[in-house]
Amino acid sequence: MSAPAGPRYAANLSILFPDLPLAERPGAAAGLGFGYAESWWPFDGPAASEAELAAFCASFERSGVRLVLLNLTAGASNATGRGILTDPDAEADLEANLDSVGAILDRTGCRLVNALYGNRLDPAREAEEDALALDRIVRTADRLGEHGATVVIETLNSVSSPASPLVDIDRTAAVVADARARSRLGNVALLLDVYHLTTMERDPAEAIRRHGPLIGHVQFADAPGRGRPGTGGIDFDGVLGALREIGFAGFVGLEYDPRFRAPAGAAGP
Repeated sequence: MSAPAGPRYAANLSILFPDLPLAERPGAAAGLGFGYAESWWPFDGPAASEAELAAFCASFERSGVRLVLLNLTAGASNATGRGILTDPDAEADLEANLDSVGAILDRTGCRLVNALYGNRLDPAREAEEDALALDRIVRTADRLGEHGATVVIETLNSVSSPASPLVDIDRTAAVVADARARSRLGNVALLLDVYHLTTMERDPAEAIRRHGPLIGHVQFADAPGRGRPGTGGIDFDGVLGALREIGFAGFVGLEYDPRFRAPAGAAGP
């Protein structure tokens, strides 16, 4: 029996090439040998014009790079936002964003969408915000399922996202399982980011084995520092071994800051 194929790596265009114009990022990824890419929501607002959508999609066609994951809008500021699903005032923005996302999916063949959950806005309304977010995840999955897409939900960390309700992988997995059961097509999955897990002092390999059936996408960056794998302390051999054990056949996004440099003398893996 042949050994399982290794992971297919996707360049995160937003963090790897932040200083390049949007239309040049897929070509830059291709120049580094990547055939796959992922992207945060690339436009300032939740909706994009026809011209913006056309230019964005054409950049993948020119480069030959395949877009495999796209984030929903992060909110008022795509650079610092955490999503809008918990925000009761964001209904119009979500609908506009889904229209634009659907157009991108159809033009690029992308089949994974990261639905950013959002921050806790009012601790006194925790139950209402979480119920709203769950309803929106299901509606988003049902809507984007018409385009052949799966929605993934991500665990963050409480250091860089102190207001995020989803900083525990087990809680996030429970949200994913609930949304999957409620959706028409079961097209909801877990996005497992090893940097966020390690920052929360969770073993990524153990989390992969624990939640394997729910995992639809994985992202790599080292910790501490969110640098390139090898600049911190994560055991990536162990992580890759766990992915092989569960038979993961999806994509691994490289979502690391290329400008990070480990302090001199810091021990790496």
